[in-house]
Amino acid sequence: MRVSVMYTTMIVRSLTESVAFYRDVLGFREGYHVDLPGGGITIMKSEGGACVELIESPQFQVGLYSVGTDVDDLDEAVSQLREKGYETTPVTKTTVGRMAFVQDPNGVRICLIEHSQAYKDKYMQ
Repeated sequence: MRVSVMYTTMIVRSLTESVAFYRDVLGFREGYHVDLPGGGITIMKSEGGACVELIESPQFQVGLYSVGTDVDDLDEAVSQLREKGYETTPVTKTTVGRMAFVQDPNGVRICLIEHSQAYKDKYMQ
């Protein structure tokens, strides 16, 4: 099972204010943006390669949401986690591929994402 940390996801009140903070105060650059009903998603990239995924959406509480990862085989990852005694959410399709969540021993939500080839070609080069 190969798992790579891609970003930390934060739910924000104002995407505009949050993008400005990460860009103008911390020096991140804007990666890409996706519009959502009532908000959007913007990936902010640091000089060192770390990313923050900012999501403005009224359906979630403001704060740290999850650590986002890329896995090469989601079914294998979920199977191995379950064999080791960890519960995962059901695998669901997303606009970027397929995902499931697992919590680490401290209750931190980890998003396991098997990104589609189209997503990888467009955003992960």
